[in-house]
Amino acid sequence: MKNFLSVLLFATVCFAGKISAQTILPCATDIIREKLLTTHPEILNYEATLEQQIKESLHGIDYSRAARTTSVDETGNPDFWYDIPIVVHIIHDYSAEYLPDDSIINYLKNWNIVYAKQNYDTAYVIKTYKGLIPNTNVWYIGNAHIRLHLATIDPNGNPTKGITRHRSYLTYTGGEPSKLDQWPPTSYVNIWSVNTMSQGEQEFAAYAFEPPEAAELPQGDGIIALYNYMANAYDGQPLAVSKTINHEMGHIFNLYHPWANTNTPQVACGSDGVDDTPPTWGHYLGGCDTTDGASDDNSLYDTMFATNYFMLYPSILNPTVDSLVNYPDTTNTQNIMDYTYCARMFTYGQVARMHAALNSDIAGRDNLWDSTNLVYTGALAPVPDLKPIPEFSATNNINGNAATPTNYMSLLDYFTFPKTNIYFHNETWNDTIESLTWKFSNTAAQPTVTYSTPGTVNSIFYNSFSDGGWVTLSMTAQGNNSGDTTVTWPRAVYIANPTATPGPNYYEEFNGADTAQWPMFNYYNNNFQWQYANVGYYDNSSVEYNAYDSRIFPANYTGMPSGDVDDLFSIPFDLSAYTGDCSISYYFSGASRSSTSTFIDDELDIDYSIDGKTWTALAKLTKDQIDNKGAVATPYTPQSMSDWSLMSINIPMAARTSYTVFRFRYMPVIDPTSGGSSNNFYMDRISFSPWPASVNNVQLGNMDVAVAPNPTNGDAYVVIKDAGNSTAKIVVTDITGKVVYTASQELTNNEAHILIPHSAIPVAGMYIVQAITGNQVQTRKLVVE
Repeated sequence: MKNFLSVLLFATVCFAGKISAQTILPCATDIIREKLLTTHPEILNYEATLEQQIKESLHGIDYSRAARTTSVDETGNPDFWYDIPIVVHIIHDYSAEYLPDDSIINYLKNWNIVYAKQNYDTAYVIKTYKGLIPNTNVWYIGNAHIRLHLATIDPNGNPTKGITRHRSYLTYTGGEPSKLDQWPPTSYVNIWSVNTMSQGEQEFAAYAFEPPEAAELPQGDGIIALYNYMANAYDGQPLAVSKTINHEMGHIFNLYHPWANTNTPQVACGSDGVDDTPPTWGHYLGGCDTTDGASDDNSLYDTMFATNYFMLYPSILNPTVDSLVNYPDTTNTQNIMDYTYCARMFTYGQVARMHAALNSDIAGRDNLWDSTNLVYTGALAPVPDLKPIPEFSATNNINGNAATPTNYMSLLDYFTFPKTNIYFHNETWNDTIESLTWKFSNTAAQPTVTYSTPGTVNSIFYNSFSDGGWVTLSMTAQGNNSGDTTVTWPRAVYIANPTATPGPNYYEEFNGADTAQWPMFNYYNNNFQWQYANVGYYDNSSVEYNAYDSRIFPANYTGMPSGDVDDLFSIPFDLSAYTGDCSISYYFSGASRSSTSTFIDDELDIDYSIDGKTWTALAKLTKDQIDNKGAVATPYTPQSMSDWSLMSINIPMAARTSYTVFRFRYMPVIDPTSGGSSNNFYMDRISFSPWPASVNNVQLGNMDVAVAPNPTNGDAYVVIKDAGNSTAKIVVTDITGKVVYTASQELTNNEAHILIPHSAIPVAGMYIVQAITGNQVQTRKLVVE
């Protein structure tokens, strides 16, 4: 007698086929698995253990005789259900991915319909898989008897609707770092909804951790999916159904793709370890008729690798007799674990495999439906009536919340000019809103403005403010029989100072009276942000962007700074006096954590605005333009003046208005596999001048500069050598940045000696000497004793 032996009486040959180009495939689960195996081969041990447990669990099933060998009654009358608590985390930026609670609740109903075999589209399953398995008493279409429940108690014991919301740039780079605020995965199945997948997985709609990966790396356990694949309907076609979450939940319960655990169908034939899903090479998107399931679509009746597929089982009723089952010669194209958009069904064997995984302690799947855990998570309790949670977004146009990954920050600036309209979008959630009250105040002299918007959730209106400074906003939301909630934001929106400051002779040392009028915006409320620093070029003050990532990889890899955007805004400047050349200059000091240039991708964008609505690029600075100190393993802090470099950027005539504001936007990039490449960046002594203080994107060529004697207690000379130019110029400034001396001279035999008289530098201290030839500039320090 053969013991649970699979027999293929037809010689099947596996071969490679052509992969058709696709835009978005449903699943990246196996790609993630392969990546994890490179650093965590222990996953294979969990796989072997689980497969052995499943094999033992399924050993007693006699497909030819018994239809009810599991806890499922295939007639549809339940005798047992697997109740599974879930939590949905909406990772968003107030764009289309900001799914309403009602949508999630409706999606859940559709997911559960599939797990109860009540989805109407099983009527369109081809005849081959609609009835009983040939020569058996077992229905092909399996009834999983699984019910998903949004938790009503969070891990801290507080009431919840099983839906959380997190505003994060990580919604645009969906992947492991986007799995924010994971709830204990042995008690809840975590589902994260994002706008866009990361670059490596951008062609996929979702992926999940199967139990072996989850056992090794529980911090990643769960499902992550594109927001527009959370629903079962695809492109509005009622029969073109992707069932993405049902597919991914199948992986959570240890189902493979029908062609095996790879993400590449139509490459090689394979098996998913389930006997009643015949061998197949799988199918890509489409692959079936989406109108009536008729036989005119060849993919529905694909026989490749499935012809003459038999299985031999030991009989339960008579152990001396084997049971032979002749499975269809047609592959199960309409299987939910395939890639087609005609997903209709799980098989009986897949249901049995899911139940076996749910009864295994690998990754704690057996705890999910345990009665104690159902009480702990409130999975079976009624949905609580919770108070609404007021929330808002502010934009510069009425459609501002329709953000896209390429321009989202231009639509989410909470900074504007006086008397410029700001559109406020209501983002309140957690309950149906009966009324909503907005209260604004700008200064004590300006009266409070109150707006009430009864009976609407999507209220949008505009407001403008005359006074400069932070605007305080209080929102009071009245829920449907749940009471009201008030939230106050003392720094909701910043209005620029109505009066511009003259640019000439201005220096921002970040220690003066106007420093507070340089607002910093940490849009996503994390540790990667602009902040004041107790270190500077001349003194103990500057501004720092904290980009150092202290997380330990891979134990704590969520919330990485890649994709973050943080802004520092200047005060308004009057630059109209500059009719000739004009540059914005500053000292900077920065480092990276990596010595590999390809990993250093941080960027500092400097933009300007003359209307408070649109921003024009002035410069995009990368690598050595922000990283002048190379690789530093620890959080970087400059130690001396020699750690600072000068940068100057030409300001075009269009920006030299009587009211111009500059924006310094830092965007860090972290490599999640190596532990990061970003480190801290510092800026100090921002000023304006008709002369460039340093060089931006210019090679110094053959220019050489020396200052002698140095130090000096009298005159000094600047010796300039340059074979490529005929005229040399020097600009000398004191420690405050004031120009104290300028001179120019023709080069003779490629060399000039320019005198700095003692009368120009009578005060002891440090001076800055800028030597200029053509478009080249070099800076030297001169010490006067």
